[in-house]
Amino acid sequence: MEKQWSNEQQEAKQKFIEARGAWKWSPMWDTILELDPSIVASYARYSSVPDKRNYLDIRMRKFICIAIDSVTGCLNANGLKNHMKHALQLGIDVKEILEVLEITCMVGVTTHQMSVPLLVEELGRRGICVPAMELDEKQKALKQAYMDKHNGWWSEEKENILKLDPEYFETFNDFEAGPWEHGPLSPKEKELIYLAVHAAPVTLHKDEVRRHIANALELGATIHEIVDVLHIVSTLGIHAVTMGVPILKQAMEEVAAEQQQNV
Repeated sequence: MEKQWSNEQQEAKQKFIEARGAWKWSPMWDTILELDPSIVASYARYSSVPDKRNYLDIRMRKFICIAIDSVTGCLNANGLKNHMKHALQLGIDVKEILEVLEITCMVGVTTHQMSVPLLVEELGRRGICVPAMELDEKQKALKQAYMDKHNGWWSEEKENILKLDPEYFETFNDFEAGPWEHGPLSPKEKELIYLAVHAAPVTLHKDEVRRHIANALELGATIHEIVDVLHIVSTLGIHAVTMGVPILKQAMEEVAAEQQQNV
């Protein structure tokens, strides 16, 4: 039997479908609609702004959604599958989707980027001065190869990582180069995806966000495009509702059943 909705619920559902598309509606949203139709309508308005402005084309908007749903710390399998299916239905190539995932998995680099400076500080307090260490010939060659590939860019952070763990430095750089050397996406598109991954509320890597904003601007990204990447990424917060409310509904039903048994 079809669920009977109140006028408020019917209106909220209609607004959601008009703003987000019928493909985005699912039984999960039925559960949210049942408990709180107001957030369904307000989320539809908020999350559809980039779609209406169209500063980023729908292909790029799909890439951003796939990236943030697959980023470590989120891993929203249901949302990820829905966005992948929609991307394929729109004619987006599988190789492009694969490259988005490959770029997203590079978020692991921030483990070293954030932690090694702290390690260097603590070693310094114990009399071990990492910045004073000399690079050996292999490390110098790795540094030069990196700078050649990155238009001369280098940093103290990279230097210290190279000094403390040259095997990581070498192997990760080869791993990270994959999407840049073989992937079908343009450099600007790659930078916007990197920006989305590092700006996600489950990552929030300030230095990386700044770097990829700068890179995207250098590659011709507009202010509007960057702002809309951030807008799309900010919608990731809705997972507290989309994942939490169905669990809440299940808990309510279990408690109600327990109470009925105790009557």
